[in-house]
Amino acid sequence: MWLAPLALLAMSFPAAGSSEPLEIAGSVTGLLDGQEREWLIVREEGDSTATFTELGDHIKIELVGFVEGDVGQARESLSLSIIVVEGAVTGFDVLHPISTTAMPPVFTSEGAAVELTLVTFEISGNQARVVGSVEGTLALQAELGKDAVMDEGIAIAVEFDTEALRIEY
Repeated sequence: MWLAPLALLAMSFPAAGSSEPLEIAGSVTGLLDGQEREWLIVREEGDSTATFTELGDHIKIELVGFVEGDVGQARESLSLSIIVVEGAVTGFDVLHPISTTAMPPVFTSEGAAVELTLVTFEISGNQARVVGSVEGTLALQAELGKDAVMDEGIAIAVEFDTEALRIEY
């Protein structure tokens, strides 16, 4: 399931020097491997790195945060994919690429000991406020097709607070 945020990582955002500045829609802040970190969730015109889709009572939230100065670069980004059914989180994935692409090696919640808490999800028109936290240990997946390994994992304790845009198909 962690491949879902790849679509957001593939979005084209302008490089520094663009005539249109990026708007900060929110952030993910906290500790990763014992170091204080911040990932920015950005928006430009109709695109955002925080989105949600609805299909009845089934909601999928995708958040991708980037390190300041490296917006649009997979390396060191942090992706959260959250499934909400009838108001309750029924699944989630966390992905932290450590190479120049979103392919392994990555730190992932798949097969790891991670908890996600969704504190707020409030829809207003085409936007939703999304607030919550992630805590635990991300496992290292060194190669595609190989299982993630917990003993090479890293600790994560972050909070997120952002505005997500609705995607309609």
